[in-house]
Amino acid sequence: MIAPAAIGDRAAGSPAEPAGRRGTGGARESFRELYDRTSPRLAAYLRRVTGSPDWTEDLLQDTYVRFLNAEIPDMDERQTVSYLYRIATNLVYDGWRSMRREREWEEMAVTEDTPPEPVGLRRDVEEALAKLSPRERALVWLAYVEGYAHRDIGRVLEVKETSVRVLLFRARRKLAKVLDEAGLTPEVLG
Repeated sequence: MIAPAAIGDRAAGSPAEPAGRRGTGGARESFRELYDRTSPRLAAYLRRVTGSPDWTEDLLQDTYVRFLNAEIPDMDERQTVSYLYRIATNLVYDGWRSMRREREWEEMAVTEDTPPEPVGLRRDVEEALAKLSPRERALVWLAYVEGYAHRDIGRVLEVKETSVRVLLFRARRKLAKVLDEAGLTPEVLG
């Protein structure tokens, strides 16, 4: 993860800092507090959407670097968190093609001699989520893990609130079908 201390010089008003953020004496501590409050949830979101712990770390760091480099107006806590999620989501979309190529390459490298991974309920649910598109995983995560309202999900994913309702309905239906095909009924999951 990105270390808040590594950002310290920039937050304290060094020349490398964006002009809009210079002269704010408490900016370093303010960033540290923001990072401590938001990074665990943002990392969990990225881990679930990407399915890659390694990529999650890179995306998390890139998210906060882009946030620090952005010329943004004053925002309240909710808007700031939504802005961080939007940055992270855009980074996922930007890198999705390369991640997909990497996955395809890894799948080609798997042979019949490769032992099967241990089967467990968590692994089964992770595999079911992996069958959703990145947008569908983001919708499900933001709605049911983060508890975001449709309006807030729309801001993060840059879609209309009415579209979120439809997209989320379709994502839930697709996930239910995938879980049902895998034999993971509500009784099993419950």
